Amino acid sequence: MLVVSAAVALTMLLHLALVSHFAHQQARKEAQLRLQQLSWQMRDSLNRVIGNAAANVKLLSELPQIRSVQDVDLTRNALESLQRSVPEYAWIGVTDAEARLLASTGGLLEGAKVDARPWFQAGKKGLHASDYHPAVMLGKLLPKAADPWRFVDVSAPLKGSKGEFVGVVGVHMSWQWARNRARELLTPALREYGAEVLVVRDDGTVLLGPPDLIEQRIDSASLRLAAAGETGSMSETGPDGKKYLTGYSRTGVNGDPATLRWSVLVRHTEDAALADSRNLERRMVWLSILMAAVLAGCAALLARRLTRPMNALGNAIELAAQETDAGRAAPEIPVVAGFHEAQVLSRALRELVRSEESHRHALETMNQQLESTVALRTAELEALLLRDVLTGLPNRRALMQTLPDAMERAARSSKPCALLFLDMDGFKAVNDTHGHEEGDELLRQFGSRIAEAVRRTDTVARLAGDEFVVILENLAHLGDAEEKAHTLMAGLRQPYVLKTATVSVGASVGVALHLPQDPADLNAWLARADHAMYVAKRGGKNAVAIAPATGKVAAA
Repeated sequence: MLVVSAAVALTMLLHLALVSHFAHQQARKEAQLRLQQLSWQMRDSLNRVIGNAAANVKLLSELPQIRSVQDVDLTRNALESLQRSVPEYAWIGVTDAEARLLASTGGLLEGAKVDARPWFQAGKKGLHASDYHPAVMLGKLLPKAADPWRFVDVSAPLKGSKGEFVGVVGVHMSWQWARNRARELLTPALREYGAEVLVVRDDGTVLLGPPDLIEQRIDSASLRLAAAGETGSMSETGPDGKKYLTGYSRTGVNGDPATLRWSVLVRHTEDAALADSRNLERRMVWLSILMAAVLAGCAALLARRLTRPMNALGNAIELAAQETDAGRAAPEIPVVAGFHEAQVLSRALRELVRSEESHRHALETMNQQLESTVALRTAELEALLLRDVLTGLPNRRALMQTLPDAMERAARSSKPCALLFLDMDGFKAVNDTHGHEEGDELLRQFGSRIAEAVRRTDTVARLAGDEFVVILENLAHLGDAEEKAHTLMAGLRQPYVLKTATVSVGASVGVALHLPQDPADLNAWLARADHAMYVAKRGGKNAVAIAPATGKVAAA
């Protein structure tokens, strides 16, 4: 029995050695895969936040009230509206070409010169993301926080109507969003066992990680691989002498100044990562010693009982790893029958796979919601770009898009169209006497009367100030345009009932015809109508003037 027991013990020890090796390798593989996935998730989160900020800044740079700060309060309200929708934006500001802040959220630093700030210098050249940096000017003005203020900036140039440089719009994002994302990424169990997320700049400075490493320089094999653009996971010895399993990846896009190039490391001490595997090994060793004292037959039966659940669990783990590597959802780990430890391990692995799948689903849902929100915001901003805020009519941008279409339709239908350029007579007196609010109400009623007086197929737009434009299409006779202009004038001279007074104003109207055979020169057409309107003004106002035919403007 001793010989048989010794043989059984030797066999069991050999078997346990093989199982232990397999379990260690599988546990290491699973841990490295998990860390690599966490590194990818953190990388994608960083890229997404920077990308969204770049998209928002680009959209801001194209808004009329941002490109030309004529009303500081209106511009500041637009910036603060964006800040409320994206809490990570600690500060948003707009400068002029001389680097003087014209408007900012909360009015912070308005009037200050920021020509020495990197975000302004970078934003002059194009859409640019500026790397992690401490607060210099804003740190004294923003509310005190538990963590020191650190920022990532995104800025873009502002262009005037002729493409000239007129200023810079910049967003300061608080680094707190990265700290929060790292905390959300790691489950409580991973944090308990010492898992850490590190974001490292190219010079080796730690931007995010353990408190004792923040803004300290480190060097490791995984960091060098990530800096070279590699992604994966590995086992390495850290600067503190401990062995780590590390997943690494790289953020940003080479050559794209609107992205930031950081190395993302997610590491876990090897001892903690393999603790469950080693605990299982110790239990199995003790069990094998106990089984060595039992008869050979019992030892053989017990060995079979031990190996069967482990084989089933190993096969399930391998299948889950293969499905995960292939990018598919991992199958559920079964609760294997057998001894208690195998059941505990299978349940733990089952819950782990469920947790990973749930986390991935949550990230996908969050990404879809974010994309939907960005699309909605983009559509709203595009609609605002083509609509006059005060009157609700199409603005100059919309008019310049509509004029070529009107000329094309005139050429196809062989019917002339006309451009009516209207300028309100007496608007300044109303504005000065009754105030800007009444002036705005007068503009709204004036535009509404024009829109009601023309056909639904005609276009009414507010060009600027008290200037309006009407496009009349499919005219049956050339005289219809002049007749419509006189009809408009009669309606516009009727009294306007405002909040505090009833006023009467007139209009000077310039009419420019566009015949089907005329060249499609929208600037010339608009200039002829404008010239005719000034002829009506000089003739005593409240009149209609007809522009000469194409080619006769200079002579006129």
